[in-house]
Amino acid sequence: FFDCVMPSRNARHGTLFTWNGIMHITNKRYETDPRPIDEHCDCPACRNHSRAYIRHLFKSEEQLGGRLAVMHNLYFYNTLMEKIRDALDEGRFEQFRNQYSSLLASKCED
Repeated sequence: FFDCVMPSRNARHGTLFTWNGIMHITNKRYETDPRPIDEHCDCPACRNHSRAYIRHLFKSEEQLGGRLAVMHNLYFYNTLMEKIRDALDEGRFEQFRNQYSSLLASKCED
């Protein structure tokens, strides 16, 4: 998995992974959205930049947009793996999987 380009390739094209599903940051709905990419994420992109700003960077073809998106996706997947390891250690992986599998694969609605 860690040799996989999926999180970074998707990020460079504006697809971001969140705890509420998959977000396409270039969508018009984020044009004035002051919230972070994911309000449950503590990555530098989420702590310091809004959805509107990151969308603007993509629309302006600024490389910083892709870099912030890659940073977020890699942070998200590292956190996801940490949560999976914790669930395995605590014997509750099936519950974790049931809770998050369909949610993380769905379109972000917020």
